Amino acid sequence: MGRGQNETGSPSVARRTDPDLERTFRLQAKIRQEAPRVASLGNWPSYINVEDSLVGRVPIETPASGFDAGIACALDYIPRHKQKLAASLHAAYTPEAVEQVRQEVKKMNPDSETTWWLAACSICTEGKLTAREFNGQVKDFVGLVVSPQKRQEAAQKEFAKMKSLYRIENGVPFGEDDGVMQGAYIAGYDVAAMYDPNSQLYFIGTFRETLGLESFPWSAEVDEQGRNTSGPVHGSKQFVKAKDKEEYLRVLEALKQNSLL
Repeated sequence: MGRGQNETGSPSVARRTDPDLERTFRLQAKIRQEAPRVASLGNWPSYINVEDSLVGRVPIETPASGFDAGIACALDYIPRHKQKLAASLHAAYTPEAVEQVRQEVKKMNPDSETTWWLAACSICTEGKLTAREFNGQVKDFVGLVVSPQKRQEAAQKEFAKMKSLYRIENGVPFGEDDGVMQGAYIAGYDVAAMYDPNSQLYFIGTFRETLGLESFPWSAEVDEQGRNTSGPVHGSKQFVKAKDKEEYLRVLEALKQNSLL
């Protein structure tokens, strides 16, 4: 029997007596139902765990990452005929998707797929959110759904924020905040990197088919949970991590050798 559920799988007493938990539980059920559709719409790579990537963001009894553009698609807050871009970018960046964003940000039409995606990104905080905070995020996005002007303004602010997050360091766009790599891609760079203070790891990515690091000599170190601290993230050829600055700089040198930088 799962935690917080009775034998029939219905919400626990705590959920039924807390309106935020009850609402979040209902939203989670909708997201779980729609997750396969969103994944197929975006042609997600096989290494992406569909359930974890969407359902896992919803806080019930324990905090979680909260709202993002993928959640907006699953809940149909983004119109279905405008969901393909957001669904794609939720899992992996492609040259086609990045080029679409680069073109559509020039006008930022309130109903463009890029505006919908950026507006949803403006709500995302990637924190440890509670059910109440998650419901607040949903309410905030609904406000953008019903107002094209507010949606456009939110998208414009989010785009400006993304572009401001990176600086050029060691020849590559680099920063420490969520969204830095997206901002660099949209601004015209093929490769971007970031340092995550929480994990103390460096991440390097591209929206091209591969970084060309398939033969790179990664460290074999693992963390306290047995996870590799270096190498491809979930087997991706586009997104890798380095355990420290020394290894990160060696990755950049390799990228210079294969002409991606």
